Amino acid sequence: MKTLLKIDYYVQITVFFGYIIFALINSLLHNGFAQVWFKFYFVVGGFQLASYFVKIVLGLWKDLFIKIYGIMILPIWLVLLLEKCYITIDALFIIPFYGLLTSPVMAFFYLLYCRDKSTNPSLKL
Repeated sequence: MKTLLKIDYYVQITVFFGYIIFALINSLLHNGFAQVWFKFYFVVGGFQLASYFVKIVLGLWKDLFIKIYGIMILPIWLVLLLEKCYITIDALFIIPFYGLLTSPVMAFFYLLYCRDKSTNPSLKL
């Protein structure tokens, strides 16, 4: 399990910083700053969501951080998925705006969590 956590950490770091470098180069070459940075939410968030589900399956759902991360991130992805399926619920329109503010912060803290778990899997966070 420790090897899987290390691989997960390196994948998360590579995707996070790799997309930042890609976005900087792309925004300088094409002047498309807003679109590239908006896709950052989905690229990094998608990888982190997949990693989150793997950690749930592995039994790391007992960690406090995983519970908090799930409570904060899953509603955002559910609303976006419903909108992609053309199901709109007017009462939930505020959730994606909430996600614009919390997603970058949660992505950074998720990287820190992955780092701590890859170095010490028995650590309770």
